[in-house]
Amino acid sequence: MKRRYYKQVRLTQFRAIVKLAHGNSFTAAAKALELATPSVWQQVRALEDEFGVALIESEGRSVRLTEHGQRLASLAEPIVHGFDSILEQFGEETQAQPRQLSIAAPVSLLLHELPSPILHYSQAFPDVELKLVDVSSAEALRLVREGQVDLAVFGMLGDKLPAGLIADHVTSFPFQLVCPPDHPLTKLKRLTVKSIARHPLIHSSNSTNTRTRVDEVFESAKLLDKLRVVCETSSKDVLLQFVRSGFGVTIVPLSKTFSALPDQTNEHTLEFRDASRLFGAESIVVVRRNHRYEAEHQIAFREFIVSSAIN
Repeated sequence: MKRRYYKQVRLTQFRAIVKLAHGNSFTAAAKALELATPSVWQQVRALEDEFGVALIESEGRSVRLTEHGQRLASLAEPIVHGFDSILEQFGEETQAQPRQLSIAAPVSLLLHELPSPILHYSQAFPDVELKLVDVSSAEALRLVREGQVDLAVFGMLGDKLPAGLIADHVTSFPFQLVCPPDHPLTKLKRLTVKSIARHPLIHSSNSTNTRTRVDEVFESAKLLDKLRVVCETSSKDVLLQFVRSGFGVTIVPLSKTFSALPDQTNEHTLEFRDASRLFGAESIVVVRRNHRYEAEHQIAFREFIVSSAIN
């Protein structure tokens, strides 16, 4: 059988198919690759001509990868990342540039759990320029997957990550019911989903891990449409402040550090009940891209976080 050599395949073509596999539109892919949109089309069409199969298909005004396209993207992604790693590693070794590290994480982690390990890391590696980005867990995942940050620290439900990513488990935050002092729910011997549904709920915003899990539990108990949601926010601090103000109760995964925080008057004005029997726990992870050179100072940061006293 005659062997084919794909001499015309270029790295830019692989980059284009990988960007499209991540859900980017042709316009977004073109911007990321610093190309004109028609050029991205040309890169993909060149791959189709080279391999003799369709890699994309139209769905109305949008396009998506075919099965062949998805397979090629999965094969190409580690090659693209590996090539980028060569540039990064060699650049670090040959150029006297400051070492940099970018980390994406939700604001609650940046405010309450990460300051101590970040401070210790900065003292141990004063020459590393840190860049911290406050985003949601879902956005942190997207940023690290697309290579816009080096690491992401966030909470996740379950243990499934997109292909090309790898995670280090840091800790787990159990879901807790948070009430004002002397609230009727604090006096129950056994907490139930039905008993919680009777009270006004201060709820996490749509698309957050907390909202997903809490809604799943109430939906399975056929009580989701019975909830009286009085406030929605993506901030844990805002959730707890509204509970302090007497607007209702909330269900949220919290660390022991977070639960122990007093309010601005230095008084503990909240009651916490472990609700993990009903709602489970959220895993806190440090995520990075796989098949990629990892600099020493990045490895050290991961180790600082994993070995920290976050709990």
